[in-house]
Order: sequence, then C-alpha cells, then structure tokens
Amino acid sequence: MNRTQTLRALLAGPSALVTPTVYDALSSRIAVQAGFKAIFVSGFGIAASRLGMPDTGLISFGEMLDQISGICAAVPGVPVIA
Repeated sequence: MNRTQTLRALLAGPSALVTPTVYDALSSRIAVQAGFKAIFVSGFGIAASRLGMPDTGLISFGEMLDQISGICAAVPGVPVIA
C-alpha cells in the first residue's frame, strides 16, 4: 500500500486517527517510534523550528517543500499530512 492508501485505510478505521505535529526529520522519526501511524506537519512548527518566529509568510515555498521532503524521507511508508 502507498501512503495515500494507508491514510485512507486509517481514516476509515473504527477509531479516531491521532496524528502528532512534527517539524523536522528527527521529530517525525520520534513520533513513528512512539507508535503513531500517521503524522501532521504544520507551517507554524516549521517556521518556529527554522526561524524561531510564527508562520507569517517569512518562509518560502521552497524552504517549506525542502523541510517536508526531509520529513517524508525520514519515515518511508508513513502518511504525512501537510
């Protein structure tokens, strides 16, 4: 199953899907090792970890894409909601 199919199966399950918010590759690996089946990426989390500031449009699309790509690469097969 690919990530999309996995996410759909988790959402169709009998219970709520709890997804922790992650902001980098390390936090995503920690979340998966803690047993979460999917993870969530927030703009605020990335802005706060990279700039120490709220998400007010200071991070470019390319920077966001780079960070989310690293997160996805760190947890192969795990659905990442971004």
